Amino acid sequence: MMKRLQSRRVIIMTALTSLLCSLSALAADTLIENARLVTGTSQGILTGASVLVRDGRIVSLAAQGRPTETATDAEVIDAAGAYVTAGFFDSSNVIGLLEMGGGISNRDYVLRETEMGAGFQVSLGLNRFSSLIPMMRVQGVTRALVRPDAGSGNIAGQSAIVGLGGKPGMLMVDNNAVFVDLTENASKFSGGSRAKAITDLLDALDEAALYSKHTAAYQAGNLRELRQSERDLKALLPIIRGVKPLAVSMDRAADIETVLRQLDPYKLQIVLIGGREAWQVAAMLAERQVPVVINPMDNLPSSFDQLGARLDNAALLVKAGVMVAFMTEDVFTETRSLTQGAGVAVAHGLAWQDGLNAVTINPAIIWGIDKQYGALAPGRVADLLVWDGDPLEVTSRPAKIMIDGEWVSIQTRQTLLRDRYSDLNRTGLPFGYQ
Repeated sequence: MMKRLQSRRVIIMTALTSLLCSLSALAADTLIENARLVTGTSQGILTGASVLVRDGRIVSLAAQGRPTETATDAEVIDAAGAYVTAGFFDSSNVIGLLEMGGGISNRDYVLRETEMGAGFQVSLGLNRFSSLIPMMRVQGVTRALVRPDAGSGNIAGQSAIVGLGGKPGMLMVDNNAVFVDLTENASKFSGGSRAKAITDLLDALDEAALYSKHTAAYQAGNLRELRQSERDLKALLPIIRGVKPLAVSMDRAADIETVLRQLDPYKLQIVLIGGREAWQVAAMLAERQVPVVINPMDNLPSSFDQLGARLDNAALLVKAGVMVAFMTEDVFTETRSLTQGAGVAVAHGLAWQDGLNAVTINPAIIWGIDKQYGALAPGRVADLLVWDGDPLEVTSRPAKIMIDGEWVSIQTRQTLLRDRYSDLNRTGLPFGYQ
């Protein structure tokens, strides 16, 4: 009898829990209506439209009026005709891997005086409590690729994709790509010659292929000694198998040509990072379907590799059929410039929609998360931005930010300091400000 009562209690509690969860889900519905939805899909831009969010995902869009699935107690946001876009994606940064510049802090994205290469995982050093994350988030960046930088060798290590919602699950996709630096600056890791750096990369790929075929012999000590450690070899296996991309930093057009031809036999997924002179070899990149991640504001050559840098780089690449995504690179000087960079590219010949695609759907496609992110469509994760103006205007800001279906604060340490000290005549200020 007692067991039956306990069993019934369990059934009742389970039913109540399910009911409460259902009610909670209904109460959690969010409807954004009267919006200019930039879908990033074949639907294009929908004016006077609505988007319904439930349980962290987009349920449906309605070109006019409300979706029929809308709960009666849904939270309703009147966008008043404002632009609503998918959350922005920064395709190369070091957010969460350092806190201060100027050489006075650890840089968890770069190795010094060590032989580790492809096996280096930047994700292990992530700090989701970094004060820089809210600063980037309030600009509309909801996802980012955090990368390693070359510090001891040309093969820098493995990048990761992170979410900027501030939750414990910041890390989304670990070890999503291996980064290699073949720029002029990185030739110092290979005896001062970029030719040696390219040779070292090819040797590492060959060793990974050998390890893949003879893993047991290697582990038994019956294979010739390899330069790469086993951790590095394991990290390169998904690269040579075409499962993960090899992200190669290059700027000089001649280097891009040489490296792509040398890598042709390996049948790799390649992503070009930097590409200041990529416009000169755009046809070659388009033919090989190599996407390019660029800083659209970078037109001042800081080395001989970048003499051909120009502000219409993105426009010329897209015109040739190359997929382009944008990055900010420097977490201090460019934290607020992803949208500005996209706007600069548009001002120099890139179509407006292509500029927005370069910070939304394109990076999602390049880094393999486009089934979940990068566009406004049913089933996608609800990363939404409600703008107070044109998203690519330098004076515009997101008025509301949703990440994973939840509104996040647009407050930062900077805004708190502004509010605290903007009125120096008020009472209660610290002694030094009186």
